[in-house]
Amino acid sequence: MSKKRASSPYFLAATAACAALGLSACSFDAPTQPKLRVELPQEFRLPQNDLVKAFERRVGRIAVVAEDGNILVMDQTGGNIVRITRDGNRLTPGSNEALFYSLPVWSPDAKQIAIVELTARRTPANTLIELNPEAVVIQRGPNSIVVEQTEEGSTMQPAEPGMHVERRPKRVIIQRSAEGGELMSSAIYLASADGKRPLREVFLSKTHDIPYLDWAPDGSHIAFLAQDIKDQTYEVNLISAQEGARPRRLFAGKSVFWNWNADGKTLIAKVSASNGAPDRLHLVDVVRNQTTRITNKDRLAFQSPHFSPDGGYMLITESAGAGRNKLVLADRMGRPLRTLTEFEGRISFAWSPAGAQIAYVVHTDEREPGGPLTVLDVNTGAKKVISNKPVVAFFWSPDGQRIASFSSASATDIPQGFKGFDFTPPLDVPYMLLETINPEDGNARSLFYFAPTAAFRRLAAEFDRYSRSVTLWSPDSRKLVFTLTYGNANGTRDYVLETEASGSINPRVLGNGSLAFWSPR
Repeated sequence: MSKKRASSPYFLAATAACAALGLSACSFDAPTQPKLRVELPQEFRLPQNDLVKAFERRVGRIAVVAEDGNILVMDQTGGNIVRITRDGNRLTPGSNEALFYSLPVWSPDAKQIAIVELTARRTPANTLIELNPEAVVIQRGPNSIVVEQTEEGSTMQPAEPGMHVERRPKRVIIQRSAEGGELMSSAIYLASADGKRPLREVFLSKTHDIPYLDWAPDGSHIAFLAQDIKDQTYEVNLISAQEGARPRRLFAGKSVFWNWNADGKTLIAKVSASNGAPDRLHLVDVVRNQTTRITNKDRLAFQSPHFSPDGGYMLITESAGAGRNKLVLADRMGRPLRTLTEFEGRISFAWSPAGAQIAYVVHTDEREPGGPLTVLDVNTGAKKVISNKPVVAFFWSPDGQRIASFSSASATDIPQGFKGFDFTPPLDVPYMLLETINPEDGNARSLFYFAPTAAFRRLAAEFDRYSRSVTLWSPDSRKLVFTLTYGNANGTRDYVLETEASGSINPRVLGNGSLAFWSPR
């Protein structure tokens, strides 16, 4: 099934709010031998301007989940915008159904994007009707819209934020919206990144949500997670990227995490049973449609498994007894080779794209996830703690020379004379600190204190899953894209920021959106 896509570029510019943030606003393989990275001190930060923008080398593309629920593709300056979808109506009032898109995942060759479409029934909680009030005071925020009904018809337009007084209206109707809504359907579409071909539907369900998907490294298949909205169980489905293919179910359980081998033919999956039985590890040959179970006796102390970049090894855990666990290096078939380290709690890990190092965080308290970030050399066994902050998510740069670290923070953590940017809103919301860290010596550049968007918080909670399929880094490992929430008690908006990983150039606001991912090339 094909879906008509939109081609005319458009985006909601972040103007006044960007100025309030103090930002520069605009309209919306295996690694080779590492090159010497030259970075200016943060004290000598360069400004953004039209001249810099004109001569800036474009690197890859960025897929954005815009605030209206549509998917956009743009370059790092916010230009050359392609609207992949146009029918998202998250901001449209009066509709009983909300349609929006999420999770744009780039194909390995960056020519296609897999996106999730969700349709939900809006569920108003109750309605209050005031008859003949003396006056109504309306506090309009940045998302307010005014619909005026006249004899000629109705008009709808954004309202200027601020206080508005309506005197002696005959009737005032206040419809209170309930949180969330009833899921009606979910679907997966494949879109061409240049927007020149219609969307192609590859999966449709009226009983399952789709919280995650990823591509095989060779682009031949898509694996996706489907959550039953009634019993909250999960299943993994596999579908060929070829037109006309039908999905097939691989596993089902209380939770399922997986990772592709670099060969694009094999994946390793961790399946948790709902009855408390030990977790299961499975190797799946997607070409031969064969599944092999890896023997394990205990519940596994990690969320997402991970193959090494060359596909020859994987990381798993085993029990060490007395409440402790071992991080184990295993071969590509899951046979243990040696213990890398021991720990208590749950571990989140990721291989460096360069292959010789892994980074990990141990969570000792599930009520407060996060912990020190450690880098371990797989060849020598040497390990180094590179951050003692409560790191909740991290992402390796493509060249393996930097790690983008996100740690939990509070207002009292922000030091006097902070060299980066303080974008924390005056609200009681979770804060994060974004740093880029050299894994060799632990040298860190603290870039931003900020309030992450709700979508980014969900991603961070399972970053060891999402970091296998999406990246915040530019292909040249020099830039980052992320999303934050900013505003005050009268209202907030989500913003997409692009920044130099060194912090030596002012960040750039690309527009309003909840999530953004860079293309792999």
